Amino acid sequence: MKTIKWLIPAAIALSLTACASYYPVGVNVQPSVNEQGGVYRGQAVSVTSQDKRSNDYIIQIEQNNKAPVVIVASNNLKVQLEQALSQGLSQQGAFIEQGSNSRIQLEIDEVLARVIRGHISYDVVQQMRIRLVLSRDGRNLTKIFSRKAQAEFPGRLHPELDKVKAAIDEQLSLILKEMLSDRDVQQFVGAQ
Repeated sequence: MKTIKWLIPAAIALSLTACASYYPVGVNVQPSVNEQGGVYRGQAVSVTSQDKRSNDYIIQIEQNNKAPVVIVASNNLKVQLEQALSQGLSQQGAFIEQGSNSRIQLEIDEVLARVIRGHISYDVVQQMRIRLVLSRDGRNLTKIFSRKAQAEFPGRLHPELDKVKAAIDEQLSLILKEMLSDRDVQQFVGAQ
């Protein structure tokens, strides 16, 4: 009887540990850009970034009667977005030069995908908000780019994180595309 009393708490602890360890600690976020040239004629611009999110996780898995499981970006989200924006500006003809008189600061306000468990599927509700602060010669321009998206993925036991990660990459890529095609941003950077 003593053996059974000892085994019950051990079995419960093991089952709780197994559920929590099913998910990875982080996922690799990779937004991409594919812009056409001809927007800028070699204008120099400096690109920096800041992560202003209140939490560092990008995925929150919510299941009935369980504590949420959170997953961070295993690579530096701020650096990924800064590099992708710089690449897009370069593809458009701008020259990326730190210390340039024209500056773009990318500020991450929110990047979150909430994965909500249903009966036979998961809803993935995404909210993204990124701000661009442009400055040159005492002039400033701030633009906020945001996206909300919802998708449903099948899965009775666990969500497929590859699909959730792909959805995040897609939304971040769409925000970058909006930034690069924004007329106000193009006029501010191009008017040198």
